[in-house]
Amino acid sequence: QKENGTAIMFITHDLGVINEMADDVVVMYCGQVVEKASARTIFSDCKMSHPYTEGLFDSLPNIKERSARLNPIPGLVPDPTVVQPGCAFAPRCRYATEACKMAVPELRCMGNGHYVACSAYDDPNFKIRKGEKVDG
Repeated sequence: QKENGTAIMFITHDLGVINEMADDVVVMYCGQVVEKASARTIFSDCKMSHPYTEGLFDSLPNIKERSARLNPIPGLVPDPTVVQPGCAFAPRCRYATEACKMAVPELRCMGNGHYVACSAYDDPNFKIRKGEKVDG
């Protein structure tokens, strides 16, 4: 890749592979881009901004505390043949509001080439609560 100046696209759920191999990350849910950023922003700076990205990281096993319970994303992936209005992740999102059910959110710039598609950011005080356990 470096010798020929080409790009390589990996499609995977393996966050370890992404962290080791990627320069840029595009997180998708149900065929929609929900977050785009540099790998450094997502992994090193821990600035994931979409609730789905947060859920992916929160559901990883804790290698330092092996007895810790996993924190899976609640609910099920929606049927891809049934298109619902609004954000596809809303039924599984702990931050979802009525606005999330009404319209598909557009990508918005969070700064430094970091983009997120989440209606929760309509509230200027909204922040992802990284690492907090989800009830249920």
